[in-house]
Amino acid sequence: MTGPSLQIAGRTTIASGLIAAVGVVFLVAMFASFAVGSTSAGQAFGRVNDVLILVAYLLAVPSVLGVRSIVRPRGRVAADLAATLGIASIAAIVVLQAMLVTEALTFEEQVGPVSIALLALGAWFVIAGRMVTSAGFAPNGVRMGLLAAVYVGYPVWAIWIGRRFLGPTPDPTPRQVVIAAED
Repeated sequence: MTGPSLQIAGRTTIASGLIAAVGVVFLVAMFASFAVGSTSAGQAFGRVNDVLILVAYLLAVPSVLGVRSIVRPRGRVAADLAATLGIASIAAIVVLQAMLVTEALTFEEQVGPVSIALLALGAWFVIAGRMVTSAGFAPNGVRMGLLAAVYVGYPVWAIWIGRRFLGPTPDPTPRQVVIAAED
């Protein structure tokens, strides 16, 4: 990805994080509604969360490609494998969420497979975090990846990495340290 592509990745990833943050609010409202016995309100809040998370993860695809472009010069195969894991996980989540929202699957039918896809995406967050930190692109990548892997932490990660994409991109080539000997 070039500079303009990283700008697009930054904007879509931040939008994804903002949408996911609203989704988390609806998720909390869902559990609160269920806790006070308001099942119909809880289901309505849950449905809104399902739609918002579907959109948020669709908007996250450029973040996977952005991470890949940042780390690929340091390890082409690892970057490509990680990106494949990220995109496949997002695709599975989006398809399963769409099937839930359109009632092609019940929650009970969807929850197992989507949980596996979320675990795979969580693995991508941690792997990507390690890679962006090793590439010198973003400090604390593993910590932020772990935060993103916990569903409610995804908005923080998305805004964090999106802002990194919008900032200056470091030179991806490894630097050699030259130590001058004193005469």
